[in-house]
Amino acid sequence: MTTSLRRERRAFTLVELLVVIGIIALLISILLPSLNKAREAANKVKCASNLRQIGEALLLYANDNHGAFPRTIYAGMGSTTLIPSDSNYVVSASGLTDPFAQATTGGQLNNVPQALYLLLRTEDITSAVFVCPSSNAQQDQYGGGSNTSLNQINFTSIQNNLSYSYANPYPDANALSGGYKMTNSVDPGFAIAADINCGTTGNNGSDNTIAPTTNSSLVGMHLGNSNNHGKDGENVLFSDGHVDYDNTPFVGVNKDNIYTRGGTAFGLTTSTPIDSPYASNDSILLPTDDDP
Repeated sequence: MTTSLRRERRAFTLVELLVVIGIIALLISILLPSLNKAREAANKVKCASNLRQIGEALLLYANDNHGAFPRTIYAGMGSTTLIPSDSNYVVSASGLTDPFAQATTGGQLNNVPQALYLLLRTEDITSAVFVCPSSNAQQDQYGGGSNTSLNQINFTSIQNNLSYSYANPYPDANALSGGYKMTNSVDPGFAIAADINCGTTGNNGSDNTIAPTTNSSLVGMHLGNSNNHGKDGENVLFSDGHVDYDNTPFVGVNKDNIYTRGGTAFGLTTSTPIDSPYASNDSILLPTDDDP
């Protein structure tokens, strides 16, 4: 009887093993998209939380600075915003530690990410908050070692350490005459920060923040959406502190593109991606992820 029982026991055949592996692979292929969607949904919530914390830090900064949101050296009404591909948008090579002192070379005028970096220098917020979990960015370590945010005046690298864009606080004469002010009294629907501007180059031609219009198809609208969430949309922080996830960048006070200057919402036939705001409620969020 013992011999008979032993003969009935056998291992899986190769065919049976392949069938089991095939079933497991099929189940994984079915479940993986759902798992990825669940992970991205969680990332969007974390990203929104980051922006709310940035919003709180902005309000704290404004309360300590006569209602003004962060801004460093302002070149004045006649100036234009520095182009993000310019070396002026990265940490100054001159080793400045005072964000309000102008470098003798590679100046720091009208530097939008540097203005946002002032929140880190207050040490009321950590560099991890400036990293969207859906992006490839990493927390700024300020050069490592015992360095802190006070050892520099800007993010070490925009592409590596910053996942969000901030409303340009450096208006030109036209914007000033139109009443543009970056203070805590700005319209509650003003977009003050959001997932980082996708810019106009890179991503195999899928980035062009000035291409979409209010009448664009979903595919066309994706050209102007942030890269943080796979071009699906962006989390947007409004000046009243709330954050919305939107599938289009046309969510400003006048439903204009928050990543560009002007546009049809302000009576302009064209818009520009890197410039001063055009009017009082014109959000133009910078920097772009094209920046170094």
